[in-house]
Amino acid sequence: MSVERAPVADLLARADDWLERTRADGEVRAGWSRPVDAVLVIGSAQRLDALGPALRRSTGGGAVSCDDHYLMLDVVLPRGHPLVIEDVGRSYGWLAKALLARLAAHGAELRAVTPREAAGQPPADRAAARLACFAGTGTYELVTLADDRKLVGLAQRRRGGAALMQAGMYVAAPRLDVASSLGLPRDREARLRARLAHVATLDEVAPGFAGAPPPAAELVP
Repeated sequence: MSVERAPVADLLARADDWLERTRADGEVRAGWSRPVDAVLVIGSAQRLDALGPALRRSTGGGAVSCDDHYLMLDVVLPRGHPLVIEDVGRSYGWLAKALLARLAAHGAELRAVTPREAAGQPPADRAAARLACFAGTGTYELVTLADDRKLVGLAQRRRGGAALMQAGMYVAAPRLDVASSLGLPRDREARLRARLAHVATLDEVAPGFAGAPPPAAELVP
């Protein structure tokens, strides 16, 4: 199966299991998935009393609506792999390049946020991304060339020298209202919702990609 379909909790558990297995056997693991349910998922370091049902993932970043419109990629690399470099942000470079090429084949006109650009973002942009992944951009995340709307979010976890790298993109608009789910004051909620309204989707910029994504293992050089 090219894209695994399962509940969000099972897909998060799969990623963590792959990381532990790769630590033990040194094998590269990679796979696509899409949830069959809809759950707010917050990052490993977020300190929020989210309203309603929520799950915490082991990778960093802000909250996302994990639902049947969310296409996820997990790649696990073992300790000592040449793509696992010390600089966490720059370690996404190869993955961004691989996804750019595959998405371009479906008509997407995208670019990757450069490390310098990400480092120079205003504090408000960084704070928004910490709250909700798609409200801001990080190093090598993919945005539309014409108007800088975010399509691909990235996150990772390091454990025992191995790395779990994740990419996520929406096929269509998210099912859940992330901004209203974080228990924010009304003014902050409104500002966050305005940012999230500008998310790009695969149906819009790369039609057909979600239905037949490239084999995940082929993305790893």
